[in-house]
Amino acid sequence: MRMLRLLPVRFLCAGLVYLVAGVILGALDALGYGSFAPAHSHLLAGAFFTLVIMGAMYQLLPTILGAELRHRRIAELSFMLANLGFVGLTYAFLRDYSLLPVAGSVLLAAFLLFAFEIYSTALGVKEFYRRSLAIWFFLAAVLYLIIGSAYAVLGSLGAIRFDVATHAHIMTLGFVAMTNFGGLYELFPMLSLRKLHSRRLGELHFLIANLGAAGMFIGFAERGALFIISSLLFLAGFYLFAYNLTRTYFSKPHGPAVEMDISARFMAYALAFGVAGVTAGFTTALFEIPGSFTHVHLILAGWVGLTIVGAMYHILPMLTWLEKYSSRVGQPGVPLIQDLYNRRLAKILFITLNAFLALFAFSNLLPALRILALPLALALVVFAAEMFLVLRR
Repeated sequence: MRMLRLLPVRFLCAGLVYLVAGVILGALDALGYGSFAPAHSHLLAGAFFTLVIMGAMYQLLPTILGAELRHRRIAELSFMLANLGFVGLTYAFLRDYSLLPVAGSVLLAAFLLFAFEIYSTALGVKEFYRRSLAIWFFLAAVLYLIIGSAYAVLGSLGAIRFDVATHAHIMTLGFVAMTNFGGLYELFPMLSLRKLHSRRLGELHFLIANLGAAGMFIGFAERGALFIISSLLFLAGFYLFAYNLTRTYFSKPHGPAVEMDISARFMAYALAFGVAGVTAGFTTALFEIPGSFTHVHLILAGWVGLTIVGAMYHILPMLTWLEKYSSRVGQPGVPLIQDLYNRRLAKILFITLNAFLALFAFSNLLPALRILALPLALALVVFAAEMFLVLRR
């Protein structure tokens, strides 16, 4: 396929394959047809999220900086090693846990190459930090990716005491959340045709979020005062972030009023899941009430998942249009970027995913809601298929 020549597209397509595999295993697990929780979580929160993030960073960072990737061959190698590592990790969780250190080491090597490429590209641009808030969050996210991966590898080798919850929070609140913050600060104002309400609030959020996240990771094992204070800091930072984007959402758009882009709509509704998820997580930890399933699914499936779906509705059609049609501007038959995907299907998926994800997050309290795993899985498979069709249009 012609589009697979583009490195970011390869990452995004590989991520979609892991998405399909992950939701199928998740649906089977939710309906009681096996125990696939570790493989399911690592296929989605690991392989899908990580490869999409890597691909998006390889596309967005050079675009924001107005520069090229410094070492393309290193980026290519990171793609091969990351896929080899995630395939090995999935096999280990399904068949042979003894292979976890090997698969984890391969992934760590891939992530180190990725980090080198991202940092060398950013640091090679004078005053890169002035370009966008997204760069700040991206660089912090990559650092958390290395820390979380190294922690897991050392734990699997028995070199340190390993705590699954600590690892999960480093990867989620560190790598995934920081990337999401940066991506939304960059993409949401652009796609909604609005100006970010306040960069200064974003800079304050960066400081608060990182202090809170670091404190949580250090104090996670004891769950003492440091953990509670740090959790409050991260929560306050998230509320500040939500306030900033909400003010952006309700500000006056550039130019004439038009229907908001489907990508921006996904991102706007995803924000509500994020606020609910971090609030549920804090109250669950503080008052020791059951609700970790709800907290995790509101954040990962709701906030992160819907944000990624929205971002892919922009990135893949845009890259396809640039590759196939940009040289033919002004000629007959050249489509708009929005014409490369089925708009009616996108609206159906928007409604379906928002409604079913909101309900499924509470299936630990009402087991009957687990049946929603089936339509959720189907909707995400349809989304993946639509993205592959975009590349062929």
